[in-house]
Amino acid sequence: MSEPAADAASPGVRPARPSRRDRPERGYLLVALLAATLAIVLWSQRAGTLLERIDRLTLDLQMQVRGPLAPGTRHPVALVSIDDRTLQALGGAAPDRARHAELITRLAAAGAKAVALDILMPEPGGEEADRALAAALQAPGMAKAIALALPDDSSAMAGAPLEQLLAHAYMRAKAEALAAESVAMVPKGLIAPTPVLAEAAGIVGHVSSKRGVDGSLRYDLPALHWQGEWFPTMALRLAGVALDLDWSQAEFVAGQAVRWGPLQVPLDAASRQWVNYYGKAEHFPTLSYIDVLNGKVPADQLKGRIFIVGATAFGTSDSVPSPFDSGLPGMERLATVTDNLITGRNLRVSEFAPLIELAAMLLLPLAAAGALANWSGRRAGAVLGALGLLLLGWAQWDFVANHRFLSLAYPGLAMITAVLGATLLRGHGERLRKEAAVAALRASEERYALAAQGANDGLWDWDLAAGEVHFSERWLGLMGQEESQARAMDAFTVPLDANARSAFDAALQDHLEGRSLQLHHVLQFREGEQERALLVRGMATRDAQGRPTRMAGSLTDISDTLRLQRQLVHDALHDRLTGLANRSLFIERLEQLFATGAPLGVVLLGLDDFRALNEAEGTQVGDGVLRAVARRLGQREGQGQSVARLGADVFALAFGAELLPAGQDAQRTPDWVREQLREPLLVNGRRLEVAGTVGWAHRSQGPQDAAELLASAEMALALAKTRQRGGVRAYDPADQLLETSRRWLHDNIDLGLVRGEFRMYYQPLVRLEDRKLLGFEALIRWIHPERGFIMPGDFIPYAEESGQIVAMGRWTLMAVTDQLRAWDALGFDGEIAVNLSSRQFTEGDLMADARDVLARLQGLDPHRIKLEVTESMAMANPHQTAEALQQLAKMGFKISIDDFGTGYSSLAYLHQFPFDTLKIDRSFVMRLHAGRDAVEIVRTIVGLVKALDKQALAEGVEEERQAQLLHELGVHIGQGWLFGKALPVEEALKMIEKQQKEGRV
Repeated sequence: MSEPAADAASPGVRPARPSRRDRPERGYLLVALLAATLAIVLWSQRAGTLLERIDRLTLDLQMQVRGPLAPGTRHPVALVSIDDRTLQALGGAAPDRARHAELITRLAAAGAKAVALDILMPEPGGEEADRALAAALQAPGMAKAIALALPDDSSAMAGAPLEQLLAHAYMRAKAEALAAESVAMVPKGLIAPTPVLAEAAGIVGHVSSKRGVDGSLRYDLPALHWQGEWFPTMALRLAGVALDLDWSQAEFVAGQAVRWGPLQVPLDAASRQWVNYYGKAEHFPTLSYIDVLNGKVPADQLKGRIFIVGATAFGTSDSVPSPFDSGLPGMERLATVTDNLITGRNLRVSEFAPLIELAAMLLLPLAAAGALANWSGRRAGAVLGALGLLLLGWAQWDFVANHRFLSLAYPGLAMITAVLGATLLRGHGERLRKEAAVAALRASEERYALAAQGANDGLWDWDLAAGEVHFSERWLGLMGQEESQARAMDAFTVPLDANARSAFDAALQDHLEGRSLQLHHVLQFREGEQERALLVRGMATRDAQGRPTRMAGSLTDISDTLRLQRQLVHDALHDRLTGLANRSLFIERLEQLFATGAPLGVVLLGLDDFRALNEAEGTQVGDGVLRAVARRLGQREGQGQSVARLGADVFALAFGAELLPAGQDAQRTPDWVREQLREPLLVNGRRLEVAGTVGWAHRSQGPQDAAELLASAEMALALAKTRQRGGVRAYDPADQLLETSRRWLHDNIDLGLVRGEFRMYYQPLVRLEDRKLLGFEALIRWIHPERGFIMPGDFIPYAEESGQIVAMGRWTLMAVTDQLRAWDALGFDGEIAVNLSSRQFTEGDLMADARDVLARLQGLDPHRIKLEVTESMAMANPHQTAEALQQLAKMGFKISIDDFGTGYSSLAYLHQFPFDTLKIDRSFVMRLHAGRDAVEIVRTIVGLVKALDKQALAEGVEEERQAQLLHELGVHIGQGWLFGKALPVEEALKMIEKQQKEGRV
């Protein structure tokens, strides 16, 4: 219970604590004993009643806290499910016994260790089918088990007689009269397999158990008594098979344990084996019956496993609630019990559990009552919480580590009951100190009033019983009233309008009725030309019934603070230089206008070369230009339009008008914005010519929200700046698609390099004389995981533009180097040509890349890598290109001039390039048979090549007659589809191997 006096008392003064002999210690002891007695009585009567559910819910909670467990792997248990798919495959009918026989045969052939049919078969299923199943059960190999039931809710008798089942009962059983009578379930009937099946089965075990009051099956019964014999569970028999135990050695001692060689199963007084559930349904490996039957399950998934066959199809299976699942299939519960026994993880009740539980039910209430009697509520709560957590932690550790459990619900109930009773006693003691707390509160209020006077606040005091209000002189001065005017609480509302008066009355009433802890309200009104803001604060004191009797408070002038806050808000949303709205406010207004659904457009004006103007003329002139532009654009402010400054030299104007067929609104707002810069600006007495570019967008063009509309206008302005400077450009959705495509390429090229999406393809280079394979030209390809094969023409131009070609070029060099080294190991002695980009010369570190290539070659001749540059690229900066090519040639690389004849080579420069090969452009090759011009051009190029003692290579050779003519003209090497298209690595290797077999490599 709270202690108001502790908050209200003055510093250094604490309420007196009652002496030790005044504390109601006997009352606390009585509360503890009553709580313990109640818990013990309920605990002793819980068996077989709904109270037992409270006890067992704690066991469920312990399993849930522990979490799922994995089934054992040494002798794995798996399930074969007669599921909905099986029934559908069998025409809606359940599998007959002939199919069961076929299933058993398949499992045996695959090397399964055992199979158990969790299916009752008390009635004949047809002579032929029963004979087939009996034969399968008798077949040598794995163990086979079949189920019987010993129900306690039915006296039904079916199947084989008792005499035929004696071999499957315990041969060694000890049960004293009291222990036998205490078994948790007494069967009333016997549902056994048919005599034929019972005779054939190697194992028969019962699958019966008793549900709790909540429908759960938290325990299994390893032995049930029927007509003088004790019958084991199927789970116990399957565990014996897993551990290779002799059934004749199994011993059952009622109320104690099942002892069977290394398998020791502790039982409680009711001969129950508590089940340790592992998790939700399908926690065990589960195979579909029809898949196993049809041989679709690999043998390695069947070998060595213990299989339980049962039904899970809708309407055919029994299910039980478990701590993890509201409907766990019965056969999965059987698998859980079996695995518990095999792995030794079945739950057990500690032999000292009753003593521990009784001690806890006595000691915990005493500890709770003692703590609340002697300590503060917070300290007592912390100690009791820590004690509870410690006990719960120990119990959970013992549960997880040793599979032992205790009844935790009733000790907890005893402790909670004691805490509640002790808290009521504590509350009674707190109420005895209430008068002292109220007195301390009054003293505190008086001190608060004195402090408020020192703070220059106005004070007021309202006696609700007498209906009188006292206002201090400072209060009267702040409100501008005379003492004769201020007689009641309505004096607060004299300067207020009707709405402000109602708001104050509502706030006051809320506090009087207890809906607010303190009156805290701001009075706002005008006093002449000045705006005033006064903060009213107050708190009421109440009688024993909670009714307010007195209320006092203060009045503080916060006018200057409010004006400062408003100025800060204005500055946060406006551009200080121009007074226009800033980007944040403009976007907020744009969102509001967009939400109305009305026509809306945005025009952006970007001042051209403003930065240069600012640097040349100074910031004072630059600021003057910005203010002058703002004044001109501000002419539209308030006419359903909004003007803002978005950046250093960018202004925005939002307009609300439909677009006409001509493409602009009726007032031609985008043109109007540009026209504002037609006339010179007057700045500091000077007339300055300032140019600007306009970009604009309208919601009718497709933007879905205000942000998209502004982004569309910004895109239009950016494109106008680069393509039509000084003009007006409207947003075009096609530009957006292009920009989206470019952004996609930019992002995905980098990702593609990282993720290894690029591949090198290789086009053959052959000697025209004898068609010998001399090498390949390496060509990059992009295999995107979503878009598939992307042609070079779709990404190389953008990579050139963005500069990503530098990284791509380096990757290409390294990939080709690695490939050459791999082919060399296979006997390939040719060369590979690689294309270089101009940006690799100007932006990348081409020489460093070349040195890395030399290192990766690991001693191979660098002459086998040919670096290709286009004629136009070489002539763009001939001196720089020549110098770089000479350095590469000195490193040992071959150089090739590509597309020769299409550029503007100067023969004066050509001799400076250390090239080895001139590539004749495909355009000349294609026209060889169209006239003599192309033939003579090729003849001239070949003559030049021979004069320089170089090689000529013709690309684009697609026809045999082209190859013949080129050879006659003196061209050495050919490249084109006639000899092979660009090939992936695997196909290029096949070509190398073919040429090697033919002796042409």
